[in-house]
Amino acid sequence: MDTPVNLHQIQLFCYVVEYGSYTQAAQILHMTQPALSMQIKSLENRFGAKLFVRKGNNIELTEVGVLVHQYASQLLSLDKQLRSTLKELISGEAGEIAIGSNRPIGRFLLPKYILNFMKQYPKLELTTHYDNTKQICQYVLEEKINAGFVMFSNEQTPPPGLVTYLIQKDHWVLVCAAGSEWAAWNGSIQKILKKAPLIGSLPRTAHGEIIEIELQKLGVNLNECNISLRLDEIESIKIAVISQLGIGFLPRMTVERELENGELAEVPITDTYKAEINNYMIMKEDVYLAPTINTFKNFILETAAKNLQLT
Repeated sequence: MDTPVNLHQIQLFCYVVEYGSYTQAAQILHMTQPALSMQIKSLENRFGAKLFVRKGNNIELTEVGVLVHQYASQLLSLDKQLRSTLKELISGEAGEIAIGSNRPIGRFLLPKYILNFMKQYPKLELTTHYDNTKQICQYVLEEKINAGFVMFSNEQTPPPGLVTYLIQKDHWVLVCAAGSEWAAWNGSIQKILKKAPLIGSLPRTAHGEIIEIELQKLGVNLNECNISLRLDEIESIKIAVISQLGIGFLPRMTVERELENGELAEVPITDTYKAEINNYMIMKEDVYLAPTINTFKNFILETAAKNLQLT
């Protein structure tokens, strides 16, 4: 009978990958380098293939090593989930939750949920990762995080293997500095997009992808826009607009305070335009939810349901 792989060796292997060096990994693990090398060699013998190849002073994963690392990460994640769930069941105490979010939701929406949840479960261990929507989806699929919070337009489809739960409806607004010439615009949205300097997003960002979709719906090619600056964060775009460097598309929830205090104004356009954007909680399909994670999920959905009724 085939014996299972040694989970301790898998963990050591992942440390070497993370630090890119036997020496650094050994120092972090408080091991000697020969002892660490011997464990990795044993793992290579188990698989019958080399996991690393030396390139000058550096080491790189072989093709087999890349595959092993993918599965190794999942094994360690499952081991952590198992131990956390058992701790919950045996002790009855709140366990651990790892969530991920894109920055707009993480900054403007998620704190309201987390703070209220933490009040009810003060002993909960909650960690948060911030990244772009695509990466958050991948983390959920790989079970590196338990739940993700991301935005999609009506035209976007989440990757397969995910379950989406709508938690907030929002819409894009075209804004300018309150004292700028664009605050007195009297024309169509198509014309101002071609005339006014537009503060855009980098194409790789979820924000940038969604805005390009919206421009296509308006019949405006991105190349026709007078893009004066591209930034990778919504908060940076907002500051640039307030500084009168141009106009910008931003989710309504990210500019509510600035619209109320008069720093920003919605660009007055003669035609009706309201592009919806939806904020979701995402989880992996058919995955076991530990008690604490299930409680967190239900709390988010119940709170979201109340908020959606008010909108």
